[in-house]
Amino acid sequence: MTALIVSVLLLLFAPLLARSVKTRPGIRAGFDGFVLITVIGLVTLTLLPEAMAHGGILALLIAALGLSIPWISELLFHKAEAMTHRIVLMVASLALIVHAATDGALIAFANEASDGTFIQLGILLHRAGIAITLWWLFRSMLSSMTGLLLLGALGMTTVLGYFFFNSVSEAYSLPMFGYWQAFAAGSLLHIVLHPLGHADTAGNQDIIRKGGRVGTAAGLVFISMLIITHYIEHTPHSDTFPHVAHHTIDLLVEVGVFTAPLLMLGVLLALGISKSRYKEWRPALRGAMSYVPWTLIAWFGMSILAEMMPDLMPLGRGSFLLFAVWLAIIVGTLMYQGARVFFGGVFAPFHRHSHGHAHSKG
Repeated sequence: MTALIVSVLLLLFAPLLARSVKTRPGIRAGFDGFVLITVIGLVTLTLLPEAMAHGGILALLIAALGLSIPWISELLFHKAEAMTHRIVLMVASLALIVHAATDGALIAFANEASDGTFIQLGILLHRAGIAITLWWLFRSMLSSMTGLLLLGALGMTTVLGYFFFNSVSEAYSLPMFGYWQAFAAGSLLHIVLHPLGHADTAGNQDIIRKGGRVGTAAGLVFISMLIITHYIEHTPHSDTFPHVAHHTIDLLVEVGVFTAPLLMLGVLLALGISKSRYKEWRPALRGAMSYVPWTLIAWFGMSILAEMMPDLMPLGRGSFLLFAVWLAIIVGTLMYQGARVFFGGVFAPFHRHSHGHAHSKG
């Protein structure tokens, strides 16, 4: 019961924290970096893998649809993207409200589990990330009142999930739940790609840059803690709660180890191309950083391919050392550039058109 109360109280933490940094551009940039890393981590480690466990490749296609709908709407209907963003954010939020019931059910399960403390810690970390993310997005795109209503709904469904464990278990196994969650994953990923509010670019750029780096570091620590708690806990695999976090992390590591030579080759090619353009090493390294994120995208893409076609890659071999070096390069580049700059080149197509977001001040 204590974990349930804490999980609900965590929802109050998000608006209080956001209000305290409203007029501080450096801390706002930090929140932007934290939210971006958190959403990407939650999508790749929990939302999308769980959706694919329910719906397979169809769930992946639905996630891609959620990712691309706002962009497509802008191409087809000029100045319609802002409204589309609001719609997909509402749909994604409804999916996460339903998902919150499973958090409550898992808290109830953890009360009886031998390693329940780790399970509950993982859930609380998960809840904190989602609460901060959704409040930050709603505050920027809609209104504070809408955000408060959403957080209230998250708290209510968590409590319902806690007390109606068996019913939630049955609903969670339905394929439609996976499709809905897949759309939520894609939608959130698209929405968070955009800077959160116009004030992000106003103010001392050095302070904003440092804030982005600190927020990125905090996001990486958060995701690392989430991985650790998921890895330590031993929630049983079942149709009721297909706990896929262990499998996802194992798969990512195995694919990373197997493809490490290719990933490192990509980094070296990026450095070579950049060095051919710049005589000095410092600008060459900075130029190479713009290509490094593509190796991260390739890693995730090959992991999805390995999940759908397990016989395609002879996993279980490769160089763990090379993978560790490549991962250190990714983390170092992220920390140096900040998440917004790091992913900026990858998702440039989403920023080539003007955005007409009307930010409510409610």
